[in-house]
Parts: sequence; structure tokens; C-alpha cells
Amino acid sequence: MTTPDVLVIEDETPLLKLIATALQRENLTVATAKDGGEGIECLSREKFGVVLLDLMMPRVNGWEVIDWLKQHPDRRPHSLIVVTAADRNIFAELDPEIVNAIIVKPFDTWELAGYVKRCCGHDGGDRRHRRVVGLMI
Repeated sequence: MTTPDVLVIEDETPLLKLIATALQRENLTVATAKDGGEGIECLSREKFGVVLLDLMMPRVNGWEVIDWLKQHPDRRPHSLIVVTAADRNIFAELDPEIVNAIIVKPFDTWELAGYVKRCCGHDGGDRRHRRVVGLMI
């Protein structure tokens, strides 16, 4: 079995499915988690190139996932992209050593998929540390 390129952690099932489908159409392998608890389980088992993380979730939220990643630096993805409906000023509160980008909901799913593909390095682009605010408004 192929190791997934991307982990999508999102509690809104229709949005989770939409994002996963868009990423799969970009020929990316995708794992999904319905909340931060499931996300941490996935992160503890596998290494991902990119993680898309919602902040506002029940049970274990995105902030707690970020805290877990701070404590487990060997499990950090190459790119962690926060996907949130929160105000874009929230980016100032996110650790730039862990969070590379913030995507503000609503966003264009296909543009998001193209951006994630570039972060995975599947299009020949570099995989340098990215820090983009509000890419898909």
C-alpha cells in the first residue's frame, strides 16, 4: 500500500469528502480524519508530506493537534496548512515553525488541490517552507 501524501483533518464530512476528491483528482494519495483525535492517531502511525488541518473541531481540536506536533517533531509533515473559517488574524497566533499556511474558508477547492500538489512536490516545484496567508479567499 502506498503511503498517503496528504492527511485531511476536518470534522465537516461533506467538506472532508470534497477536499479528498479534489486531491485525488490531482493524483495525490489521501488519508482522512474526522477530528483531531483521529488525526493524531494517523500522524503517530504515518509520515505525511502535507496535512490540512481544521482548527474548530469537537473532541480534539486543531490547536491540540498543533500542540501534539510540537511535542513530536519527528511526526511533523513537510507542510501543515490550517484550513479555517476563523479570522485571518489567527495566523499571528500560529507557530510558524509548525504551520506553513492558512487557507480561509470558503475557498476554491480546485485551487486548494493545486496548491497542495505543489507543496507535495509532485509538479516539479520546490518543497521549501511556505507561509501564505489567505491563499484561497
